[in-house]
Amino acid sequence: MIEVKEITKNFGRKKILKGVSFTAKKGEITCLIGINGVGKTTILNAIMALTPINKGEILINGETINKKTFENVTFIPDVITMLPHMKISEAMDFMNDFYTCWNQERAMELLGFFRLNETDRISSLSKGNTAKVNLLLGLAMDVDFVLMDEPFSGIDMFSREEIAKVFTSHLIENRGVIITTHEIGDIEHLIDNVVLLDEGIVIKEFNAEEARENEGKSVVDIMREVYQR
Repeated sequence: MIEVKEITKNFGRKKILKGVSFTAKKGEITCLIGINGVGKTTILNAIMALTPINKGEILINGETINKKTFENVTFIPDVITMLPHMKISEAMDFMNDFYTCWNQERAMELLGFFRLNETDRISSLSKGNTAKVNLLLGLAMDVDFVLMDEPFSGIDMFSREEIAKVFTSHLIENRGVIITTHEIGDIEHLIDNVVLLDEGIVIKEFNAEEARENEGKSVVDIMREVYQR
């Protein structure tokens, strides 16, 4: 479980996060939703210790962030971090050399799942296929938790559909996923828990299935209620 407890983050005088709290469990997809600038990416960066927090606490499987906890989490940013001239196979080799938790067998399976050619250079790929390579490099890691920052942003409808399919496959397995997105329609039926953010605070946290069953409301319905008040 990832536990985010009352975290605050300031950039200069601007308060980005103002006491954000939520939990994300293994085997569930937790979605952070909000307009741009509400702190979604900052939260993921804080979990990965890429940006220091001013107050609060983040626990991964009951432990504060340390070298051991990093072995349980992978972060898939919204842009690929590999050099453009690299072939997909070279990017995979780099990951295999650098990370002990790299799973080459799963990487090859993801390569087939996304219908990618390992000899293609990253610079030659469409935006949709670049996003798929980015996901491949993260999902091929043997970790408990996967953090995804806007995986559907700016890509075509067919690529979004292919990426959405991975959430229902065994490739996610029993891992916990924290995803930020505003392309909610593609994965609304896959989300377990929703955290709605606005102006640096959590304004509502709920279970998507319970909302559908008990209130007859979709995630989008609740978003409209909350954000259009």
